[in-house]
Amino acid sequence: MITQLTAVTQYVKLREQYHHHPKCKTPCLSARRFACQIHRNELYLLQHHCFLLSKQSNHHGQYTLLDNEAVVHNVQRYLAMQKLGTITPSAMCHHVNEVIAPTLGLTGPNSHISKCVYHDGHERDDVVEAWKIFLEKIAGYERLMTKYDNETLVPIPPSLTPDEQEHVLITQDESIFHTNEYQRHSWLCGDEQPLKRKGNSHAIHVSDFICETTGRLALSEEQLAQQATLPPDQQLKVTNAQEIIYPGKNHDANWDLPQLQTQMVHAVDIFEFLHPNKVAVFVFDCSSAHEGLAAHALNVNNMNVKGGGKQSHLHDTIIPLNNLPPKPGQPDMHGMPQQMVYLATYPDPKLAGRPKGMKVVLQEWQSVWDVLMEQHNRKVVGKCQCCQKSQAKRDAKWRLALVEALGQEAPETGELQAEDDPETDSEDNDWCCMYRVLSLQDDFVNEKLLIQHYIENCRHVCLFLPKFHCELNPIKMLWGYAKYHHRFSTAKTLVPQCLDMCDVLTIRHFFRKAWHYMDAYWKGLDA
Repeated sequence: MITQLTAVTQYVKLREQYHHHPKCKTPCLSARRFACQIHRNELYLLQHHCFLLSKQSNHHGQYTLLDNEAVVHNVQRYLAMQKLGTITPSAMCHHVNEVIAPTLGLTGPNSHISKCVYHDGHERDDVVEAWKIFLEKIAGYERLMTKYDNETLVPIPPSLTPDEQEHVLITQDESIFHTNEYQRHSWLCGDEQPLKRKGNSHAIHVSDFICETTGRLALSEEQLAQQATLPPDQQLKVTNAQEIIYPGKNHDANWDLPQLQTQMVHAVDIFEFLHPNKVAVFVFDCSSAHEGLAAHALNVNNMNVKGGGKQSHLHDTIIPLNNLPPKPGQPDMHGMPQQMVYLATYPDPKLAGRPKGMKVVLQEWQSVWDVLMEQHNRKVVGKCQCCQKSQAKRDAKWRLALVEALGQEAPETGELQAEDDPETDSEDNDWCCMYRVLSLQDDFVNEKLLIQHYIENCRHVCLFLPKFHCELNPIKMLWGYAKYHHRFSTAKTLVPQCLDMCDVLTIRHFFRKAWHYMDAYWKGLDA
């Protein structure tokens, strides 16, 4: 561009110089190809106030895969999930051709380029089953909740029996704001152009809770004044459930489960202060960052084959009632308590007070251990190769969750599922090793998540939204409201202000819209 401008400038100077020369009557009438091109650039510049775009980069004349935003996004996800030193051009090319392109429908005669990176999964069998279960659960709690008129938003209290308590729906979500997110429209002079910075710049991560009764889960000014009059030991430690961090290099750490757990403790305290003698129904999405287990949870990944060693102390459990029946003459262990840690009086001092391994736990489930030994001719391995591959995929998903920990949920494209070995999840492999057998036991499968444990221990309810159904979460509308109104020249101050601008009535409208979606699904309507 600079070369073209310089050439046109020199061309104009020379033309003016020779235009007044007595021996040159027709300057630039006959010229070589390069001079003619400069003359054309001059005319185009005078007419359009810019140069004609170069066509050098358009020699192929067609779109490539990297012109598709969905392909670029999935390539970035693939690179983020790989370990350092394992990425090769051939491996990435194979992944693009065999996984990404078929998943996005870019193979075959009906392929087309699409800018959308979200792939609708409403009709997937597992998703349909998940939202049916969710709607069935939420329907049981809805009759215990205060309803609001669709037009006037006047509260309609529920009809409760003496043994029932009123329930309040509370939804949680995270979102991210950037300091370089600009408004769509602005006033400028005719010859001005808005100067925008490259990239999104610093991130502002917000995690918040909302409900229909009070809007955001926070104390009002009057309640704050009342709190100030109480003794220090009776005051709430936190009066606003909203949590804002500034993640990035040389800034705050990325949002993770421990931070959510701390916020959850304060949110429960605030709810119980605002709604005494009521039950909260906390609703979370299916983000990978919410799926963490407690350190003492029944997690086969925290167990060794043998006892002792470096493994977690898991909590005691009950032997599942649906285990295989015992052989004749053997004791029935169904429903019996099982300790996951050796007693302090155990004869072997090396194992006394130490956690048990997978082998001992299965041996105590005598009927399960007998079948496992018969399946492998008494040669059982701790963890087979198929299960190791499956664990590698879960590790990849966890690394992806760390990449997405800034609050932006990447769309589900099914590429990780496409990579999975089909033999890994087949029923024939349910007895492949100790790891697989123990992980399929009811008490391990139904182990509750960390945040679910805490909420239910506080006598509240914890639910998780089905995948691909963000429309059921009204707080998503709050993020859109705030981002529509914000101007981020002073982002750290304006993000909380924009969220506070949304009053209780507007949040109730958000909840009404979410309830209408649920009602549509209850009636069998298609999204």
